[in-house]
Amino acid sequence: MTADGVNIELPGAGVRPWEQLLRDVRELEMRFDTRIADYMKFVQPTSPRATISGQPLKTADDRQMCMQVESEITTILGDLEAVISEMSETVQQQRGSSRVLERHQTMYADYQREFQRYKSNVQASVARSELLEGHRVAGNAGDTSDRDRLVMERERIDQAHLDIDMVLDQAFSVRQDLDEQRSFISGATSKMVDVTERIPGINLLLGRIRSRKRKEKVVLAIVMAICISILLFVWSG
Repeated sequence: MTADGVNIELPGAGVRPWEQLLRDVRELEMRFDTRIADYMKFVQPTSPRATISGQPLKTADDRQMCMQVESEITTILGDLEAVISEMSETVQQQRGSSRVLERHQTMYADYQREFQRYKSNVQASVARSELLEGHRVAGNAGDTSDRDRLVMERERIDQAHLDIDMVLDQAFSVRQDLDEQRSFISGATSKMVDVTERIPGINLLLGRIRSRKRKEKVVLAIVMAICISILLFVWSG
């Protein structure tokens, strides 16, 4: 039983049915979607063109609430990893679907990258809020320019991290597409080889067809040569 009142049985209670594992992993994925939507409310825009408009973390209560949501997401991801690990063991025992497992593993990897991207943004926002609050408490108005430069530099670094994450996401997506295409081509080639091996004499039959086509071409060429010779003979006579 989790804090949200949802029954999620984690590994350690013995081997569980595949259907129970599927219910647990889907429930955890839905909980992640819900909590990451709450967490995105604290994500701050890093450029004027950004489409995200997060809730400013101005007070300690706001930061505490944000950290609580972050902790819950971390727990959900840990539980999800544990259930997927148990699913992998079940698949190895030939009692589950490997394709279903791969899909949930891919989704888990996407969840991790998404959470880390938002987490970096939120942590930078928290650091800026604490820095500004510390300066206000100290009343050090003379360091405003230095503080602004630090904040701007931090924002540039955060934007660079987000850009790198986007490039990596695109690279992972392209790599996955290439792997799927390679698997499809390899499967088609294997099936063709299996067909030729299972049907006796198919290579011999194909060879005879090709040989017959060559003979037909030779006969056609001879007939055309004879006809041309006859025409030339008639015209010359």
